[in-house]
Parts: sequence; structure tokens; C-alpha cells
Amino acid sequence: MMTAPEPDRLAELQHAMRLIADAVESLPDDCRDLAGNALLNIAAEAVAQDVGCAEAGRIFARLGDLLARGLQPPMAQPISLTGFDA
Repeated sequence: MMTAPEPDRLAELQHAMRLIADAVESLPDDCRDLAGNALLNIAAEAVAQDVGCAEAGRIFARLGDLLARGLQPPMAQPISLTGFDA
């Protein structure tokens, strides 16, 4: 069962996601194509540092399962993968 983030942290997460999306849009075209990969690397490192490698692996496995089923996370609304998400 996936738990939803706390309301204050959810608003903060949504705000951070909007800022990041806006920043990606403002990148030069030649960098914008690399933004997803760069963000994935940054996110993977941050998650592993926050929760440890084993839990990060479980979180990314759940994300992989969602993506494999065609359930892409929307840009504006975070999906809950664990109680550790913001």
C-alpha cells in the first residue's frame, strides 16, 4: 500500500516540481534533451543518500513497475512510491 505525502510536504513537493519543470524549459535546446537523464542521476543519488541503497532500489523498482504498465508520473502531480517521499 502506498501512503500519500503529508499535505504541507505535498505542496512543497509540487512547488519544487514546478520550479524544476520551469528551469528545464528555460535550458538551451541542446541541453534540454539531456535534462531528463541529468535529473534522474541527481534524483537517484539523492534518494540513495536519503534512504540507503536497498530502499532506493525498492523505490525505483516500484517506479519501474508503474512505467512498465504505462503509468507515467505527471509533471505537476507527484506519485507516492513510499512513505519516504516528500
